[in-house]
Amino acid sequence: MGKAQETWICGFWRRIGALCADFLFLSIVGNLLGITQKDFLAQLGGWGLLVGFAISIVYFGVMNSSLVNGQILGKMLLKIRVVDSSNSTVSLPRSFLRSSFFLIPIFLSGAQLSSEVLLPYLIYPLSFIILGGFLSILYLYIFNRVTRQSLHDLVSGTYVVSVNGSIGTPLSIWKTHLVIVTLVLITSFLSPIFTSDLVKSKDFISLLETEREIRKNELVKSATVQEVSSAFNSFDSGSKTIKFVEANVFLNKKDVYDANIAKQLAAIIVDAYPDSLNNSFIQVTPTYGYDIGISSRWYSNVYRFSPKDLTRLK
Repeated sequence: MGKAQETWICGFWRRIGALCADFLFLSIVGNLLGITQKDFLAQLGGWGLLVGFAISIVYFGVMNSSLVNGQILGKMLLKIRVVDSSNSTVSLPRSFLRSSFFLIPIFLSGAQLSSEVLLPYLIYPLSFIILGGFLSILYLYIFNRVTRQSLHDLVSGTYVVSVNGSIGTPLSIWKTHLVIVTLVLITSFLSPIFTSDLVKSKDFISLLETEREIRKNELVKSATVQEVSSAFNSFDSGSKTIKFVEANVFLNKKDVYDANIAKQLAAIIVDAYPDSLNNSFIQVTPTYGYDIGISSRWYSNVYRFSPKDLTRLK
């Protein structure tokens, strides 16, 4: 890499520092929104991520464009900006394209996804976007030392450069990096093949139906149910494994400390999933709150019930 190229292309740590500053700013915005609108955001459930995504993509898309000289706040602080190969700032649509490829894998990775996303028509594209997109961005951030372009830069044909650096002629990315990224994306798309037997199993289908039964309750917004095996050691009996059913239930109201509601939900599990009677206990975690990607706040409480005690109450 030539000297002019070195001083023009932004280095790794300055870029990471700017990104940290930007996410700090977004988290402040998100927390202020959460303080004033927490109940509204809680009612949105998983769709609340769209609020954080909308704020983030407008912030990155507008400010990284020619409208603000290719600089969001973090880039202003560290004197770097987004440009094209001719060192010109980019148009608004191009900046939004760049921001989309960066933000979509990040926000989808934090989504509250039910077990139904493991169905074939959803899991493959989601794995490609979330796992493939995130790993590709991370790999290029770290190892592409020539152009310092990550996935979203390559897609949009942009560079992150020093404002005061000597302008150099952009070099081409090392072809091996493109091969590795292609392999990462292909592997990510195909990786759900290893879970194909799981989604066809009788237990998985039964647990999926149990989730649906819980969601029919008017108090419930969403739920995930899984059967868990946990091993531990004790001085008296040595190594021991326990199995239990774990349900994380998101409520419409802040009733997480109401034990009767938790018991009601546990009873639904016993009815819908008879195999739960063979487990040591049923663990129900009622949860209320919000997650908009740039801010979150949760209230929750954990309850454990004996399956056999629940059957006696019926």
